Amino acid sequence: MSEPLPMSAGKLGSVPLDALRLDPENPRIPETHRSKDTAELATMLEMGFEAFPVAQSIAELGFFNAEPLIVVPSPDEAGTWIVVEGNRRLTALIGLAYPDVRSGFATPERWEDVAKKRAISPKMSIPVVMHQSRDTTHAEIARVHVVGKLAWRPFMQARYIAARVEEGRTIQEVADLIGIPKSKAADLYRDQAVLNQAAELGLETSQVESAFSLLTVAMGSTKIRSHVGAPLGSQTVIGEAPVPSEKSEELKEIIQWVFGDNEHEPLISDSRQISQLGNVVASDVGLGALREGKTLEEAKQRIQEKGLDPLKALTLKLTTARNALAAASSDVSEFAMDAEIQKLVEDIESLAGSIRSTIDDVDAESVV
Repeated sequence: MSEPLPMSAGKLGSVPLDALRLDPENPRIPETHRSKDTAELATMLEMGFEAFPVAQSIAELGFFNAEPLIVVPSPDEAGTWIVVEGNRRLTALIGLAYPDVRSGFATPERWEDVAKKRAISPKMSIPVVMHQSRDTTHAEIARVHVVGKLAWRPFMQARYIAARVEEGRTIQEVADLIGIPKSKAADLYRDQAVLNQAAELGLETSQVESAFSLLTVAMGSTKIRSHVGAPLGSQTVIGEAPVPSEKSEELKEIIQWVFGDNEHEPLISDSRQISQLGNVVASDVGLGALREGKTLEEAKQRIQEKGLDPLKALTLKLTTARNALAAASSDVSEFAMDAEIQKLVEDIESLAGSIRSTIDDVDAESVV
C-alpha cells in the first residue's frame, strides 16, 4: 500500500474579501513605504507590480479556485487575515471591488472600465489556505517565488533569505526551506548585506535595488570582491558588515562605477562588462585611470599602453581615436546644429591639424 503524500500545514477554506488585508511585510514593498493601510499598499502595488492584467483576467474569467491565497490571522484586527502570498491578486480584487480605492490608482479610468465587466463584492468569498503563523507558510511561499514559475527577482529573494536568517535560522536551514543550494543562499545573503552597508554609508541605493542582479554579478567577481574586501558568501559572518570599515571608500567607488549616481553615469551598460571592470580595478594603472574620471574603455586602453614601446602605444591611441570618430560620424547629421557638438568638432579639427603640422614639419626637416 502506497504512503499518502505529506500535506501542507495550511487548511483550505474561504474568507470574505473585506476580511483580507495586504501584507506590509511583502518583499515587493520597500522598507520606507511599508504601511498597515490596505488602501495605501494597494495603490503602491498597483503602480509598481502590474496588478491591472490580473484584474483583467479576473474580470473576464473569474478568480480560479485552484489558486487560493495563503493567509495568516491578523494580530491587529480580530476576524481578519493577512495575505502572505497572493498580494497582487488581492490588489486586483480590491481595485475591482472598491471604487474609492481604485480612484487613487495611477490610471483609474481603465480600472473603472474593467470593473464594469464583472461585479466583485466586498462580501464575495475568496479561496484561501489558512495558516496559524507565518512560520508554517515559508516553505510554500518560497518554493513558488524562489524556485517556482513566479520567481522573485534576486533582490526579493535576498530580502526573503535575510528575513529568515534574522528570525534565527541558519543559511543551511533557509536553503533547505526554499530548495536552493546553500552557496546561492549564502551569496544572496552577503549581497543584501553589502547593499545595506552601502545605504548606511549614505549612498543612494534605489537604483541598486532595481538592478540587484548587477550587484550579485559584481560580488561574484573575485577581483571586485577583493577591491572592497568582501568575503565569499560561505565566509560571511551573520550579523556583521561584510565590507571592512577601512574599505568604505572602495565600496562607494564600486557602487558608483556599476550603478552611477546623481552626478555620474555608470561605467558599464550591462553585466557582461563586470569582468572587464574587475580586470581594470585589479590593475594599479587601470584603477588610477578610473579614479581620474576616465571611462572603462579609456582605463582599458591605458592598461594596454603600459609596457608597450612608444610606437605601439601611439598607434593604439590613434587607432582608438579613428574608430571612435568613425562610429560618431553616422550620428553627426542628427545633431549638427548643436553648439556643443560643433565645438567638439572644431576641437577635433584643431587637434588633427596640429598632428598634421607636426608630421609635415618632421618630413621637411628630414628632407633637409
